[in-house]
Amino acid sequence: MNQKVFIASVLAAGGVLAQQGGSPDRGAAIFAGKGACTSCHRVADKGSRLGVDLTEIGELRGREALEKALLEPAAEVQSGNRTYRVVTSDGTAHTGKLLNHDTASIQMLDSQEKLRSFPRSGVRESGFVETPRMPSYRNKLSAQEITDLVAYLSQLKGVTR
Repeated sequence: MNQKVFIASVLAAGGVLAQQGGSPDRGAAIFAGKGACTSCHRVADKGSRLGVDLTEIGELRGREALEKALLEPAAEVQSGNRTYRVVTSDGTAHTGKLLNHDTASIQMLDSQEKLRSFPRSGVRESGFVETPRMPSYRNKLSAQEITDLVAYLSQLKGVTR
């Protein structure tokens, strides 16, 4: 069985490619380019604040967990990383990252990274969105690209490249 067929069969079975090394340099290029990861995530001072800051993700998660997050992002979403939705009394919907809420208001970082505060009296409905914003990269990146992206993420330990 050649390597491409093996990798495809492992991916199809939900297996782990993470042990296979990969190139952190190619992974960094995928992170910034084809993967469009910086549209939601931040590493050091580059990228968006909407998603999880990944500057130290290599300290927090192993290669297998990183790969699973790329292939099955809905499998495990920590409560602080879930998308929040507010519908105002005029029917306008806003989504983003919940920062705080109390009996008087809801504060969030909206999808354009603007700090928003909604008085409770002007909110028709609010709550966490069931479907995570993070896409699966299973059919968007090749097995090698995923391996390279995992290699890049796993070496992020607070020191930027």
